[in-house]
Amino acid sequence: MRSPLSDRATTRGLPTLAGALALGLVVALAPALTTGAAPEAAAQGSSDQGSSAQGSPAQGSSDQGASANGSSNAPDRTAFYTPPAELPADPGTVIRSEPMTITPSVPDLVAGGALPADAQRIMYRSTGAAGGPVAVTGTYLQPKSPWAGPGPRPLAVVTPGTQGQGDQCAPSKSMEVGLSTQTTPLSMAAGYSLIDAYAMLAEGFAVVVTDYEGLGTPGHHPYVNRDSQGRSALDAARAAVRLAGTDLAPDSPTVVSGYSQGGGAAAAAGEMQPEYAPDLNLVGIAAGAPPSDMLGTLDRVDGGVLTGAVGYAINGILQVHPELRAAFDRQLNDEGRRMLEVTSTQCVAETAFAYGLRRTNEFTVHGNSLADAARSEPEILRVLESYNLGAVAPTVPSLVLIGRNDDVVPHYTAVDLVRDWCAQGTTVELRTAELPALAPGLVIDHALPMLSEVSTNARYLMDRVHDRPAPNSCGTV
Repeated sequence: MRSPLSDRATTRGLPTLAGALALGLVVALAPALTTGAAPEAAAQGSSDQGSSAQGSPAQGSSDQGASANGSSNAPDRTAFYTPPAELPADPGTVIRSEPMTITPSVPDLVAGGALPADAQRIMYRSTGAAGGPVAVTGTYLQPKSPWAGPGPRPLAVVTPGTQGQGDQCAPSKSMEVGLSTQTTPLSMAAGYSLIDAYAMLAEGFAVVVTDYEGLGTPGHHPYVNRDSQGRSALDAARAAVRLAGTDLAPDSPTVVSGYSQGGGAAAAAGEMQPEYAPDLNLVGIAAGAPPSDMLGTLDRVDGGVLTGAVGYAINGILQVHPELRAAFDRQLNDEGRRMLEVTSTQCVAETAFAYGLRRTNEFTVHGNSLADAARSEPEILRVLESYNLGAVAPTVPSLVLIGRNDDVVPHYTAVDLVRDWCAQGTTVELRTAELPALAPGLVIDHALPMLSEVSTNARYLMDRVHDRPAPNSCGTV
């Protein structure tokens, strides 16, 4: 079913901008799409992680185009991403902010003008995967045009898709330059989170994009950890409504939108908001291709371009649950342990280059898949199942978008999530992108629905702001 469209015309330049940014993503993944397995880059320390805490906001961040580990086109802003020694008590508290520029050349070239928003880099307090306070960074975008609707301007939280695990992969860093590159180690990250952000800006939302726990800031990013990414999203919203100089209010209608890992984060935020952030005026979520069943997703990605992303997940699990080291040691061979080390500092492009199209049975002692290895270890299985979605449901209308032939997140897992939410009383629209399977295993069939439906989430969510009747697939799936 299709969400009813509002009377607003599509903003000029949006499809072209999405195409340009998508091209950057394709460029970033091109080596993995055109070759098989390649030698892994040597594992290196995170390029931007500070070694000492800063007790006060960063001042005068350097604009030099080099990182500590080599040449980079992204400015070195190590001081900003280094958290203070003491974190605020309240989740969502703004720790620091500074003005930033977002890929100025891209909108100028393809949309006929500058990005229609002023940007700030932000750091805010959240709650990490282990349950303690953490500092998380992100990007806030304040529209330049006045809000013409009723009440305060609405806020959209954009939850990014898979970035990687190295600090250089933080969306706020890649969005700043569009396509960030560095040497020593070789790394590349596309600022494709701007696709969703720009669609939200076009509808009139203010936008905040979270970097998630551990991207840019100290520690491993706990990849696809439900609790961590849900809290990062909700606390980004809390931080945004507390920022000075915006036209938001504490009760601004708030929505969450994301795709792939970001779809899972949006879904998690919707599920967690009633208990974790009841102070937010959440009115809707849009979850595109959400990884809601971890083992089902692990089975699907095995042998595809994103095989190496399992390294991100295992590294994150071991950071939060070091007691599982013995269980993983029983299952992983030397190549598997090396895969964890290598992926721990990579962005998705180089992980795809190093491990794309390989099977996970190459990494196990017994030659079984990593999914089957996890099934054989009760404690690992317990943790993976805690990442799953659907045990609780959002209390606001929700959109779930999935491609019929998605080669990363199985279509049936999205259907199951919708059924679980419907059974708990949520109004849910299931939107299936009926696109043909073009290149199974190469991520193309996963990414195309995000591009073909680039405006769907924004329009659906603005309809929730205006309290229009929400489409409902419950009873038909």
